[in-house]
Amino acid sequence: MKKLSVLALLLAGMLAFTAWAEAKEVKIAYIPCGRVNDKSWSEAGYIGAKQSKAFLESKGYKVKLDYTESVPVVKVEAAARDYASRGYNPIILHCGPYVEAALRAAKDHPKTWFLLAAATKSAKNVAVYDPAQHEGSFVVGYLAGLMSKNGRVGAIGGFNWPILARQVEAFRFGARYANPKMKAFHTYINSWEDAAKAKEAALAQIDNGADVIFAATDQAARGAFSAAKARKVFAIASYADQASLAPNTILTSVLYDLPLLIKKMVIKWEDGSLEGKVYKMGMAEGIGALAPYHKMDKVIPAAVKAKVDQLVKDIKSGKVKIPEYGKAGESDKYDPRKVLKGM
Repeated sequence: MKKLSVLALLLAGMLAFTAWAEAKEVKIAYIPCGRVNDKSWSEAGYIGAKQSKAFLESKGYKVKLDYTESVPVVKVEAAARDYASRGYNPIILHCGPYVEAALRAAKDHPKTWFLLAAATKSAKNVAVYDPAQHEGSFVVGYLAGLMSKNGRVGAIGGFNWPILARQVEAFRFGARYANPKMKAFHTYINSWEDAAKAKEAALAQIDNGADVIFAATDQAARGAFSAAKARKVFAIASYADQASLAPNTILTSVLYDLPLLIKKMVIKWEDGSLEGKVYKMGMAEGIGALAPYHKMDKVIPAAVKAKVDQLVKDIKSGKVKIPEYGKAGESDKYDPRKVLKGM
């Protein structure tokens, strides 16, 4: 009888341990627009997912992180549903255009949290993390305007969607703030990864006099950098520090600290404070900065760097508020000198 009691206690202990282990297991899914090694938007998000994994592990969780990359909008709902059905929670959908798919999948999986990038709609179990990309894009547009000798700059966007357009428009608006007579081109290539299209678009802008090219897309941006390098004009990158791709061409990269932003969301998920709403964070919250100038530090005049630094400080302090234009060409309707009177 005594042996049976000991055995029962051992079995009970094993069951309790098993239940604890299962309760502490977390499976995270990451679904981006592009590739996790694109040195751009998708890789920055993946770094955030990995940092979130490390954070949860430090809290005692057993964490599995899986991803499906370069998922087109028409297929993302199926991918999200598949992960949810297999117990992944949270599911990180790192692409603003995934919003409708996320909302549909979330409705049928109410116990699963969907973390969605850069969208305007949320739901009970859909929390949006939105970096104020128009702030940083305006700053690099201002830099481009100050560095342009021809009075012409260009911007390459992946898709003409509000989330992309606000970056392109902010860049163009910033360039016109630096020089009211500035001509700022914009082209959308309808791709995240087609470097050939980005190069063709950049060359067309350069042929029209643009001497600074801004790229707001994923792997395709490499084509724009290649064109700028070949024609000996400047370029500006987005999402991650991409100076190594063209060190004597890329002035800087506009960063949004996507890893930190995603980690912040996962921390809220873990402590139970996450809400189904849009969490928008900008420079004032540490989300938005310029990468180091690297080799271009000696190329950019000290006076230009000082003006850019002051602009960043004014945005962080709230002295200057950058408008958000989500339609292609919308910023052309406004005079930046009148809109930004506080500058």
